[in-house]
Amino acid sequence: MNRRRPAVRFMRSPSGEGLITGLYTMLVLAVVLFVAVEVVSYSMSAWKLYGAAGEVMELMKAQNGLDIEAERRFRSLAVALRLEDLDVRIEGTPKTVQRGDLLELTVTGRYRIQSLRPFGRELSVPVRLRLHGLAHAYIRGSL
Repeated sequence: MNRRRPAVRFMRSPSGEGLITGLYTMLVLAVVLFVAVEVVSYSMSAWKLYGAAGEVMELMKAQNGLDIEAERRFRSLAVALRLEDLDVRIEGTPKTVQRGDLLELTVTGRYRIQSLRPFGRELSVPVRLRLHGLAHAYIRGSL
């Protein structure tokens, strides 16, 4: 007749099923928590990558295209933001285009999910950003 404590009765059953069920529930909740932390980490890495790509796009707008110096600056910024784990590749409109022409910057990488490694799973999720802008400087004469 004790209706207030069915959970306690379940956990204290003589066969121990309640205890095993509780342990498996904690294991599943821990895995879900680890994956949730990975999702937050992925979004933060993508946001940092977007900031670095935005800086390079502004540099491309001023210089009318992507050159080796801009790529070098992107690499140093990625190291400063601790994004070297993503294996980032950068592609963009080469230098030099005329003022008002479209500039395009594509940044790709792969984010490795670390929380599933104890289960023998190694997954990686692609990170891809594409930015567009217009060249600012007018180039006189022939290209």
